[in-house]
Amino acid sequence: MDATEIIARVSDAKTQRDLPELVKDLENVDLRLLFDTLFPYAVKRQGINNGLVAFSAYVIHAINPPCPITPSVALSEMVRHEWDISIEEVPWYLANQFGADEVLACVACALDNQPDDSARTRLKSVRYWIGLNPKTA
Repeated sequence: MDATEIIARVSDAKTQRDLPELVKDLENVDLRLLFDTLFPYAVKRQGINNGLVAFSAYVIHAINPPCPITPSVALSEMVRHEWDISIEEVPWYLANQFGADEVLACVACALDNQPDDSARTRLKSVRYWIGLNPKTA
């Protein structure tokens, strides 16, 4: 399966009932390809393609491919692409990859250097969701 097929498969999911089968269909895909394809969607603002955004985050969290970028870079991407703060799977994925303490330390550092209110809200939301992660709480 290539990146185009991954996007098409994720885009086919319409409801939460589709998620178990979606994860099953993607669990044997090359993990780096899965990350490189879906993480950029998982950290976007929802809009017309809200299903693709939400389901990409769900798959990343469920399959948990190794994250090839640092937590600081991941947080920067979330801020830059206006990650939807209602999608808790992205912070949970990062906490599972790097540990809650590491991600929270990166959030604290980013907050110290972030004057933009919208970005600060996103970073605080990461902190909030990590506190609710059933795997790290």
